[in-house]
Amino acid sequence: MMLTLQELESKMITARSFNINSTTLKFNNDEYPLAQIKRSRVRTNTLKDHAVRLIIFGLIASSVVWIVTPNYFGIYAGPFSIFAGMFLALLSVRKYELQVEFEHSDETGLQWISIAKTNNKEVKDIFESQVEKIQHIIR
Repeated sequence: MMLTLQELESKMITARSFNINSTTLKFNNDEYPLAQIKRSRVRTNTLKDHAVRLIIFGLIASSVVWIVTPNYFGIYAGPFSIFAGMFLALLSVRKYELQVEFEHSDETGLQWISIAKTNNKEVKDIFESQVEKIQHIIR
């Protein structure tokens, strides 16, 4: 399946992907109220971060299979599901993340959430400029 130029551009992260005004931070179709954002940062994921992510995804997939399958089938499907979960996590691994510390309106409290992810060094520079803009507005 070939992507058109317009579809390819819509998947790429550019400075135009972000829209920050006095009340909201918008990234593509996602919107975050600035009143609930306390800090922002660009995080560089390490090999350790990726390994932990792979293990967690594998264990989550395996536990779901063990819960929903009969005991005799889970013996065979459980180990396979660990590798399937790890493979899916591997597909979503990115080196750089734009994160904001978000204060939820329920009892969840403060939590770092990822707004966008990339492997591209140029996009990381865009993330850093967005962090500066966010920090300037929320101060």
